[in-house]
Amino acid sequence: HFPPIGRVIMPRPAMCHTSSLQTPVDKDQALQVSESDLMSLARSLLQAWSDPLVLLSSSASALPHPAQSTIFNKIQEMQQYSKSLKGGLDVLSSKMGSSAQAITSLPYRG
Repeated sequence: HFPPIGRVIMPRPAMCHTSSLQTPVDKDQALQVSESDLMSLARSLLQAWSDPLVLLSSSASALPHPAQSTIFNKIQEMQQYSKSLKGGLDVLSSKMGSSAQAITSLPYRG
């Protein structure tokens, strides 16, 4: 977690399981990446965060927090959005060709 510091770009923590992905840092860089590579990157990130969301969901009910039910509901909502987004990206990538369908496997180790 990084506190907001205006528009300063903070580096990703190296301990994050997705830190090895080369992601564009701004709009100009994103515009230089092919559409199929961006699709592959988005699908890889989405896939990489599915296991942590499941783990968070399963442990949220034991959180000693006054807003426990709100947190659990938000996690469930995120999982539904993620599932919907995955379905949409799968449809789009299937129409874009094999390079857009590539997913970099980034296993979550806790």
